[in-house]
Amino acid sequence: GLTIDVDCRVTEPAASGRPAEISIEIPLCNKNMKDLENPCSLRGSAGGADIEIKELWYRSIFPSVTQRRHARGTFEINFAGQLSVSRTPLSGEPGVLRFLLSPVRFLKEHRRAKAVSYSSTPSMTVELFKLQAGDIGEIRFIKFWSVHTVDIDGIAAEIRASFAAEISYDGASPIDPMVAAMKEVLTVLSILTRQAITLHGWIWHSSEHRRIQATWLDPLEPNLAPDMAQQPVTDVCSLEEFETCAQAIVNNFLKASKSTKEAVTSLSVALAPHVERSVAGNFSALFGALEEVIALEKLTKEEKAKLRETDCHLIKALRNQKCLVETELTEYSSAVAARLEGYAKSVGNSGPSFNVRFNNFKASYPSLDTFTSDLWPMQGSETTPGLKQIRDSLAHGLRHKYGHQAIAVAHWHFARLAERLAFLVLGADVPLGIRPDSISLKREQWYAPTEWRTAQTAAMRSI
Repeated sequence: GLTIDVDCRVTEPAASGRPAEISIEIPLCNKNMKDLENPCSLRGSAGGADIEIKELWYRSIFPSVTQRRHARGTFEINFAGQLSVSRTPLSGEPGVLRFLLSPVRFLKEHRRAKAVSYSSTPSMTVELFKLQAGDIGEIRFIKFWSVHTVDIDGIAAEIRASFAAEISYDGASPIDPMVAAMKEVLTVLSILTRQAITLHGWIWHSSEHRRIQATWLDPLEPNLAPDMAQQPVTDVCSLEEFETCAQAIVNNFLKASKSTKEAVTSLSVALAPHVERSVAGNFSALFGALEEVIALEKLTKEEKAKLRETDCHLIKALRNQKCLVETELTEYSSAVAARLEGYAKSVGNSGPSFNVRFNNFKASYPSLDTFTSDLWPMQGSETTPGLKQIRDSLAHGLRHKYGHQAIAVAHWHFARLAERLAFLVLGADVPLGIRPDSISLKREQWYAPTEWRTAQTAAMRSI
């Protein structure tokens, strides 16, 4: 319940993806002040605008005592969860909820975005494409811009472009379900664009209250994920088939079961991560997503009882070692023998192998054989490692067993498999751009069989 007055300066994000600037100073006074709880919130007003910052975490605070009239203590902000600004309308269309999106490459290079004429478009918006999305209805993906006065090297003004998705909204229902639905739409669109399209915030013009409400999520964080597309830059599908593919995968995702949504979301995050990470890290993330996908197909009791290929040999070796330990008659013989027996039992109860689960999944999706025939195989041999063998080495800290080129090429093939899987488990047609022997794939050097098989063989020679 503690409230204090502070001096605050807030600069809203000038364009989607750009972080806000927030600085807070505490006027120091000649009386002791209790510590604020962390996190706290900020509410204030300036020039007709009401400002609120929720979940404001601070690193340090200086509620000191001083006799100086204008002394200030710096409020060092660590994180801000949500910034909201409400003001009297200056612009905006009533009844429209505008979601602010990160400026990913696909949106910036969309032909309608690139061909816009700023001087002859007084509305300062251009529509890129439309989608229908379940309960939230029609979504218009747009590019919009504003002109800002600057004084840099003789430049008097600059155009700042942003991207958004608009839906009709009358304010009768809560915004939170709309936000959740939009995030689901962006989850699968991120697979198509090979870059995470993140929700930066939203703007709503209420005609009833004659106010514009602008909200930004994580306003102090830049909101642009790394671009995962390889050079030459190509996306999962061509621009001509993008809307058809996007509409199909969005429809099927929104109607999917909770477990299917979670698996496809894991594929999306692995394919289009929100943060930069190593190729080996991306490889491991893809395998984790694959395990979630194949777990969608449940095993029978007989399949669950199957041991891994080497489990019988491992159990036998552990029990042989147990017998040897028991003959030693040392102080710790019985304890070590008991532990070895416990290990043997744990091996027997560990469940079916990845191969058993993957083959069960393939049986449910017969077309998967076709969609894996042109890629680096999941299972390898003693001379040519599969994706599974590479993942096992990475998981056990044996990164040095494979060269950088082998992991990079294998990851590229793994990503193409994951993209195809997203469409297969959602029951949507795999786009032409990533089907076996497509023209788009044939342009990629690492897709050529001679290229990836050479990398596969060289990987084993480096062990």
